[in-house]
This record gives sequence, C-alpha cells and structure tokens, in this order.
Amino acid sequence: MSLTNEEKIQKAEEIYYRRNGMNYKEPKKEKNHILRNLFLLMLVILSFLGYQNKEYLLSEEFKKQAKDFLNTKININNLFNEKQEETENNLEVENNINEEKEENLPTLDKIIWPYRGTITSKFGTRNSTDSRVKSNHTGIDIAGNIGDKIVCSIDGNVTLVSEEGDLGKHVKIENNDLAIVYAHCNEIFVEQGAQVKQNDEIGTIGSTGNSTGPHLHFEVIKNGEYIDPLTILEE
Repeated sequence: MSLTNEEKIQKAEEIYYRRNGMNYKEPKKEKNHILRNLFLLMLVILSFLGYQNKEYLLSEEFKKQAKDFLNTKININNLFNEKQEETENNLEVENNINEEKEENLPTLDKIIWPYRGTITSKFGTRNSTDSRVKSNHTGIDIAGNIGDKIVCSIDGNVTLVSEEGDLGKHVKIENNDLAIVYAHCNEIFVEQGAQVKQNDEIGTIGSTGNSTGPHLHFEVIKNGEYIDPLTILEE
C-alpha cells in the first residue's frame, strides 16, 4: 500500500521524534469555523448588494443620511428621564381628573327637593291605625296631586325601575354611596341604566302600591343606612 506525501512526511516526523526521545504529537486538523464562514458570506452578499446599488451609495442623499446617523448621540439617561417625566405627568393628569370628579360628586348639602308639598308623614317611628301604614317609616311622604312632576334630587345613575311591592311604581337613583328612592309614582320617565342630572324630570306624583292617597314617598340611603331626608334637603 503506497503512502501519500502527507503520510510519508508524518511518518518521517514520528521517526525523528522517537530517535530524539520526544513524544510525537499529531498535528491538529483545522476546525471548520462556522461563524467565520457566515461572516464571509454576509460580506459577499453585502458587497453584491452594494454593487447593485452603487449609484445610491455614492449619492449625496446616502452620504447625508450616513453622516446624520453617525452624528446622532443617544443619551440613555435622557431617555429614562423623559420616560419618567411622561409617567409623572400622566399620573398628575389622572389625579387632577379624579379630584375634579370628586368635586363634581353630589354631597348631602346639595340634595334638592324632588317636589314641593305638604309633608304628611315624617321619617322614623310613627303611630299607625291603618294596616297599610308601617310603623317604621324609612323616608318622608310629600302630599301632591296625581300627575304633578317629580324632579331628580342629585346627579346619578338609574339603578332600579320597578312596579313590584308596597312601593308601587318606584325608581332608585344612585351616586357612589348615596341612593335615593322615589315611590308610589303614577308615571316614571326614566329607564334603568340611564344617567340623570339634578332637576331632571323623572316621573309624576301617584298613588300606586301600598298607598292611602296621592303622594311621593321619598327616602335617602347613605352607606346602606336610611337617614332622615329633612336633615339634608335644601331649604
């Protein structure tokens, strides 16, 4: 079997190393450098693309864009500070909006009368000889004429419109922890889910449900508890 020139050289080197008392080390084979090859391939592709677009690369427009890019300085600290400043500004705007909303919310001293009439029954315990009249009165009764208009005492959302129960036709309007019920109505002008403003007409005086005559049963609920409307209604 004949040896190649490379094998003959390797064999001679082995004999030389053994005669001189040295260990022969086989030369390492050159590794395939994948990254180097990829880099070279990219250079070839870029060179080809550059050749195809050499007119653009030599144009003044490209030179200007390259110059602008190289002269651009990006300050990371400035970017962070700008982002932080933007966040703080957004929080400040949000806080201002929330403050405005709180200022616009109805307070107990801004509740207006839903109807001006004679109060025939006050809030709290009362003597009753009529089975239809409960001894614990959760609101006030304001006498009136059937068909007289009732207005909304606060800004709020209509959360209930019903004809069921002793209250007859009644509507509940709420704003946060405040709720007002208008009961024994003849008509109701608003629908559940609607938004209403103070002084909007929401219905008319009636005598529906458990009622002894035409009147408005008006009750105020604050934080889940009934309170006397006369303590908060504007004079």
